Amino acid sequence: MPDFDLIIIGGGIVGASAALAGVRKGARVALVDAGLAGRATDAGAGIVSPVALDRGEQRPDWTALITECVGYYHSLLAELDAVDPAGAGSATFEQVGELVVAGDDPHEQAALDAVAARLSDPEGRRAHGVVKPVEVVDGTELQEYWPELRGDLRGLYIAEVGRVVGSRLHDRLMTAARRRAQAGRDDAGLEVIPGAGILDPQGPQVRVGPRVLDGGAVLLASGAWAGADLAGFGVQVGIRPIRGQLVHLRLDGQQTGMRPVVNTPGGGYLLGFDDRIVAGATHEDVGFDARVTAGGQQAVLKAALDLAPGLSAATVLETRVGLRPATTDGLPLVGPVAPAIHVATGLGAWGLTLGPLLGELAARHALGDDLPERLDFLSPGRPVPKESA
Repeated sequence: MPDFDLIIIGGGIVGASAALAGVRKGARVALVDAGLAGRATDAGAGIVSPVALDRGEQRPDWTALITECVGYYHSLLAELDAVDPAGAGSATFEQVGELVVAGDDPHEQAALDAVAARLSDPEGRRAHGVVKPVEVVDGTELQEYWPELRGDLRGLYIAEVGRVVGSRLHDRLMTAARRRAQAGRDDAGLEVIPGAGILDPQGPQVRVGPRVLDGGAVLLASGAWAGADLAGFGVQVGIRPIRGQLVHLRLDGQQTGMRPVVNTPGGGYLLGFDDRIVAGATHEDVGFDARVTAGGQQAVLKAALDLAPGLSAATVLETRVGLRPATTDGLPLVGPVAPAIHVATGLGAWGLTLGPLLGELAARHALGDDLPERLDFLSPGRPVPKESA
C-alpha cells in the first residue's frame, strides 16, 4: 500500500487547491514544496476577470474556462469562510470592478473597441459571465474612480471583476485543507514536506532528500519548474519562466481598498488594496532569475506614472518578483502525462484566476475522477502549433 494516495509537487496556488480537493475526497495527501525564490503565488496581486484582453477571444473553450474559473471563486470563498471564519475579508478577494482604459495609441484603442463589441449585447456578456451592461467612461468619469489617472484616457467599466492577494488566498486554502483533513475520515490526512521533490519517471514515487515517498498518483504543480520533469515524458508543449516585477506603492491618507482595477490592453495595470497600490508588471524572458532589477522597477514605474501621473508622490514600499510559467502556445497544461503521473501548470498571467479550479480538477482526476471533456484542449499531449515548433 502506498504511503499516500496523492503526492503533489509544488505548493503554490494550484498545489494548495489540489491539496484541499484531495483531503475533501478523504485522501492521504503529501504536499512537497521547495520554497524556491520567485514562486508566482507569493508575488501575485491578481486580477480575477472573466474578460481576456490579450487573445481576441477567438476560442470559445478558452472563454468558457475563464468564465467558469471566475464563477468558482464564489463557491470556494464560501467554503473557506465556513471552514475559517476568522480569515474572511477583503485581504483575500474583493469584487471591485475593472476599468479597461486606453489612450491615443491606435492599437490600444482598437483593443478597447474589440472588448466593447464583445460585451455589447446580452449574448456576448453571458459568454463571459458578465451580467451588468458595460459602461463607457471618459477621462473625467475615470478620475472619479482614480483621481491620479491622466485626463485623456477613455475606458470601459466592467462590474464583475475582482482582485485577490495570492499569498493570502494560498494561506487560506492551506488552512482549509488542514482543517478538512483533521475533520475527515480516519485515513485522510495532509503532510506538508519541505524540500525539492525529485520525481521517479518510472512510477508515482518522489524522493525528498533521503526520504522516498510512494504514492498512488503524483501531481506536478510546480509552475515553470515542472518543465524539467515534463521533458522526460515527451511533452512537446514547452514551458518556461517569465519574470514579472510588481511595484507596491502607498498614497498616504487615501482610501484605495475598494477602487476598481485599472487594466490596459498594453499590459499595465493598477490594483488598490487597503494599505497599498500594486503596479505591474514586467514580462521578462530571463530564465529562473528572481531578482528585483533596476531596469524592471523603472519600467513598471514609468508605465504606472504615464497612466496615472498623480502617483508620482506615492511612497515606494517594495518590489516583488514572480516567475510565471508560460507555455509555447499560451495555454495551460492539465492532465495525465504517464500512468499515475499528472500535471497542472503553465497558467502564465492567469494563475490566480485559473489556479483554484484547475488545481481541484487535476487533483480529483489524479484520484480517479474523470477529467471534464471541456478541458481536452489543455491536454499535455496536444500537438505543438507550427509557429511554436
